[in-house]
This record gives sequence, structure tokens and C-alpha cells, in this order.
Amino acid sequence: MHYFVSALFVLSVATCAMAYSDGAPAEVCDDMTPKHPFEPRKDKFPYTVAISKTSLASGQETDITISGKDFKGFFVQVRKGNKAVGTFTTNPKEVRGVKCHGTANSAATHSNASVKKSITLKWKAPQEKGELEVYATVAENGEIFWAKHKVGKITVK
Repeated sequence: MHYFVSALFVLSVATCAMAYSDGAPAEVCDDMTPKHPFEPRKDKFPYTVAISKTSLASGQETDITISGKDFKGFFVQVRKGNKAVGTFTTNPKEVRGVKCHGTANSAATHSNASVKKSITLKWKAPQEKGELEVYATVAENGEIFWAKHKVGKITVK
């Protein structure tokens, strides 16, 4: 019986981990928390998120780069208040767009679960002006992840 319960647990964890190997679903748009069977880490966020241009005009693009220790997954949004704004460029081999808050590609997530040392995302500013906040969720693996970290600001002028 113990073996059966252990096997069921391993299979359920493996299924959950594989379910998001191609990126986060739209259901995470608001809280940016993966639906893994584990809680987000509360310790220090071990990744660096660099924004190439933090001040730009509507329609201009900037690069957002996540780097640090190896990771398998990510979910990034640029927000005005609680709404994802702007659009990310997608690349089927590495980056998949997610439609959040009614805007296609307003969030970016991984499109595979390969180990990454860094990833650079291209984000295009929306028409609306103002100060925006950049948030990132990064998953080292299915069990270890940090959710909805405020990692920078962008001003659209």
C-alpha cells in the first residue's frame, strides 16, 4: 500500500511539472503564481532582471533580460496598476505570449522546459503614457520558484 501511495504522489508531481513545460496558462495573469503543487519561495530572489531602456515613447521597444542561476520557467508582465500593458515579441523556440487582461502577448512565458542561463525578451510600449512596473516570476524547476517580484520600472512618455 505504501508503494502505491508513493507511486501516485510521484506521478501526480510529474504530471503537474510536465503540464507547464510549455509555459504558464492565462489563469496566472493576475497573481503571477504558477499552479504548481508547491508554494512560492519567500527567500531572496536569486535572479537579475535588466531593462535596456527604462524610458521610451509609445511604440518603442526595450529588452528585458532575466539571468542568474539556472532556471526552467518564467512569466513576465509590465503593468499599469493591476493590468498588463504593452506587448512581447514571441519566438516559438523560447518565448510564448499570453493574453492577459484582454491584450494578446501582454505577458511572456517560456515555451519549453529546457534549462536557461538567461533569456532576453523584447517588449513594446503601449500607447498609454505613464510609469509602469515590471514583474517577474521565475521557476528554477517545478518545485522551486519565486512569484510576482517587482523587478523594475519603465516610463512611457
